[in-house]
Amino acid sequence: MARQDLERLIQGEDLDALVAEFRAKPTGQHSAALQRLVNHIRSESMDGKLALLCTKPHEEWRLVRMNGRAKPMTLLDGIFHNLNDAEWAIFKLRMKRHFDVDLAD
Repeated sequence: MARQDLERLIQGEDLDALVAEFRAKPTGQHSAALQRLVNHIRSESMDGKLALLCTKPHEEWRLVRMNGRAKPMTLLDGIFHNLNDAEWAIFKLRMKRHFDVDLAD
């Protein structure tokens, strides 16, 4: 079912091209198909959601797992000193989680 959901979201667009678009520009405006995909993988319930935590403004980000409202986050492996690298890492994790798609660096 996950692959069907992915195909519905990207509406016939080439997945490799969308991944390349995200890799080149992880933040900011995206094509319509990529934005649908990004919106989908970012919109899940707080319990278990993967997120980025800025630990030093404009300098350091950590991967975390949300554990629900009013519960502490779980720090995961991954400390980044570049926001684009952090966004790429979490994009890959979310693609695996939602669609069982493995993305290479």
